[in-house]
Amino acid sequence: MPNLDFYAVAADWPSVLEAMFDLGLFRVLEFDSEPNHELREFRAVADVPEGPRGRHLALFVIGSGPEPVARRIDLLPSAPGEKTIRYNCEGWGLVQLLYGGPVGTRELRWSHTNHNTEKRAAAWATASPRLGDPAEWNWAAVTSASGRLNRAIRRMAVRKIGSHPVLPHAARFIADAGLRHEYGTGIHLSPVAPAP
Repeated sequence: MPNLDFYAVAADWPSVLEAMFDLGLFRVLEFDSEPNHELREFRAVADVPEGPRGRHLALFVIGSGPEPVARRIDLLPSAPGEKTIRYNCEGWGLVQLLYGGPVGTRELRWSHTNHNTEKRAAAWATASPRLGDPAEWNWAAVTSASGRLNRAIRRMAVRKIGSHPVLPHAARFIADAGLRHEYGTGIHLSPVAPAP
């Protein structure tokens, strides 16, 4: 299965990153660059920033396909000399690792891994020709590496809520906040409000 939704808080994230680097299967890049900067590649847990750029990563499975594409995005500056560009990391076979985290004390959103399948990439290839031919990717290698990452994250879990692994610090957060209602993209303090 290409994706995994799991519960993690900031204190769990270094362990997730360590498990990912320990696999030795990925080049780790920013999903989005800082404005006016190139995409950065991270070689160790200590290199990954604590802010947003370290919470959404693009994982390139080593040897699985063409180099990732840095797509330039032009920003509309509000004043001269301000932020004008940023870059997105793209590639058919990249694995995404996204931190969800708490929203105040009333919600904990899933963290997430995912990647394209060969079938989906082929279906979208004409819409994104800049990414090249999806057939150039070793999809078995992408799926295998993604699965190994998912299994490493599952092994760190101290419990599950539904099908979602719960990492140790997230379990404490959920208990302390009294979160009990799983819907949408996470677990909440209150049940979903009835439709008017």
